[in-house]
Amino acid sequence: MHICWHMAATAVLLLGAHIPARGEVVSSTEVLYFDVVGSTPAEIYRNILDRGPRIGGSKSLASIGTRTVQDGGMAQTGDHCALTDYTITLEFVIRRPRIANENVLSDADRALWHDMNAFIQTHEDQHKDVWSACAAELNERMSTLKAPSCSELAKTADGLWRKMLADCDARQRSYDAEQSRQLMRQPFMQRAREGAGKH
Repeated sequence: MHICWHMAATAVLLLGAHIPARGEVVSSTEVLYFDVVGSTPAEIYRNILDRGPRIGGSKSLASIGTRTVQDGGMAQTGDHCALTDYTITLEFVIRRPRIANENVLSDADRALWHDMNAFIQTHEDQHKDVWSACAAELNERMSTLKAPSCSELAKTADGLWRKMLADCDARQRSYDAEQSRQLMRQPFMQRAREGAGKH
């Protein structure tokens, strides 16, 4: 069982006479819930396995998908070309479980469920923070990027974009691997696995 993320990336760099402007990073977040049922942690655990998201074929407790888009133009001024109106957009889509009727749980199990939900939210926020940091670092580099010609600039900018995606992907995967271990140590998950006969 994992908490996973996935991404999609697109890039648009247009050759044109735009007014130079400092770049920016903008983001949006959409949270989608899938309802799960059960009166015990073990039943809820099994239902999450049945209804939860699949990332790369693996069953996940929750997921965060990120669509990254860069947009901007290029303008030749004298002996150099620079990016204009550069923007990085991060669109996050989060899927997480929601118990259809929490009142069927005991007070103790409901408290454990709320603790685990807080863990999941913190996990998702960290993924978003990592992406935001990656994008901010790239945006800072792009804001001062220049080349003798716009074709050279486009090639350099594309290389920096691809490197950012690869580096950030590696950071996200490393974080997920470490967090998956912590997830299984959550008291709710321990109760669920014990009740399901998974030690």
